[in-house]
Amino acid sequence: MAILRNRATQRKIHLRTHHVFGRGRSSDTLLEHLDASQLHASVRWTGTHWELRDHSRNGTLLDGALVTNTQGPALRVGSVIGFGRGTSSEWLVEDLSAPSNLLWPIGHGSTPIPLGFSNLLPQGQDAELSIHCSQQGQWICTTPQGSWVLEDGDEVQFANQTWCFILAAEVISTMEAIIGTNIPSRSRPTLHFTVSLDEEHVCLQVLDGERQLDLGERSHHYALLILARLRLADAQRHPDSHSHGWVELERLAKMLGLDPGHLNIQIFRMRKQLALAMPPGAQVPELIERRRGALRFGSLRFRITRGTQLEATFDPTAVEILANSEESLVT
Repeated sequence: MAILRNRATQRKIHLRTHHVFGRGRSSDTLLEHLDASQLHASVRWTGTHWELRDHSRNGTLLDGALVTNTQGPALRVGSVIGFGRGTSSEWLVEDLSAPSNLLWPIGHGSTPIPLGFSNLLPQGQDAELSIHCSQQGQWICTTPQGSWVLEDGDEVQFANQTWCFILAAEVISTMEAIIGTNIPSRSRPTLHFTVSLDEEHVCLQVLDGERQLDLGERSHHYALLILARLRLADAQRHPDSHSHGWVELERLAKMLGLDPGHLNIQIFRMRKQLALAMPPGAQVPELIERRRGALRFGSLRFRITRGTQLEATFDPTAVEILANSEESLVT
């Protein structure tokens, strides 16, 4: 992420992919001195570097030289941008990293936290929430109180601190520039449920290529098992994979004999346990997909063994291929 620091107040700001400075209320950074224009200047990420443009009446300075709108000079670490007279309008360029999705500290001096595809915060066993990017490109925050889609500017709290979620919009740059040069490929693991005949015990393994994660027996595995069975049952009834497995949160809680609050705690524990078991930097599979008031088992392969007998196997991609074939025949 790119960071500027005001030379007078020492206030730091991060740059969005197209960052506007001015007196106008829609500006990303508000300039309060009188010689600033409503739309004074902008800095944008071109895909390779940060570029400064002037849109003002009184001019913008870069290291003392006047910037023209047609020049668009590239910024350099250590340069000083001046949006008017006096040091209060001067900003020192501290960092020029590519834009990234991140958590920005609010009211404390902690270092901003760049976000990967999967994040436990704080890291480790003491994690209070998770933030991950879904297959649909939405950023999902999951806590013991529930899950929701994060929007740019939303606040989250953990470890008694408040953070602002900053969404880096794509411009000319590619996803490699937004999230990092090494984007992990989304894994397609197989979940293997082993269930006792009386359904009192559910063990879970995650099989992903040569990697095998034994997650043992946990109470929250039963909720995941029920979601898997619901998705399988819908897939056997009709070919519309987009509608398979969805169930209202309250209905699922009633099926499990839980209150919705306890079910949300179990869902958080599912993701936290798997994230802690995965190697550092690995893509954590999306166990559960959500939409307003409802959830379903994620688009993952699974196998269920009940007692010593194979109960079912499921592959969502095979279901989609079958559905597409049937649509072609109808056409």
